Amino acid sequence: MYFILRWQMRVYNAIWAVKQSVNRLWYLTSSSISWLVKGIQMSGCLKRFSTAALLSLCCLTLTACGFHLRGSADIAEPLRQLTLQTQSKVPGQLELTLRQQFRAYDIELNSNSGYVLELGQVNRSRREASLSARANVDEYELTTKVPLLVKNPQGEIVLERQLITERIYDYNSDTETASSVQEEQLYLEMDQQLAKQIIRLYVNLKPASN
Repeated sequence: MYFILRWQMRVYNAIWAVKQSVNRLWYLTSSSISWLVKGIQMSGCLKRFSTAALLSLCCLTLTACGFHLRGSADIAEPLRQLTLQTQSKVPGQLELTLRQQFRAYDIELNSNSGYVLELGQVNRSRREASLSARANVDEYELTTKVPLLVKNPQGEIVLERQLITERIYDYNSDTETASSVQEEQLYLEMDQQLAKQIIRLYVNLKPASN
């Protein structure tokens, strides 16, 4: 069972790496389109291209990379008013990413109206994932857990979930400082992944009809 879990985690890490590559592809493609438009403008050939064609090209590129333009998500209007409540021990990167993503979806964050999203205390842990023949640690597994609770304007719980994200990384005791830096970077990436999970769960809520 342990080896199956390790294999699953390796597959998950591989999928995550592919997603990072897609992110870089999106950035490069978007930059290329931007430079193309600037070049057309400078050469005086912009009249040969319709605005609709350029917009279509941008939209197709972003869609192909799995991204959506700001405001394009079909979010129920009641969800656009949100109170975000976090514990003092919630990592700053997690809360910052959440606020940025909510703004990107045109969701207004305030303190006394609309839905309420509560994040409980974030729990981080590290355990040995594999050992060498000499019983030295070869890999560590990092885990981050955070409880999520969402209430509607009437105070009713509409979503309650414990979110978990994990990473496995190679450890070398001879380069412990580098391993510590890598571990901290992985925790930041895990916080970003958790933020995306939270956003996805929230924007897909279906408010009850009056």
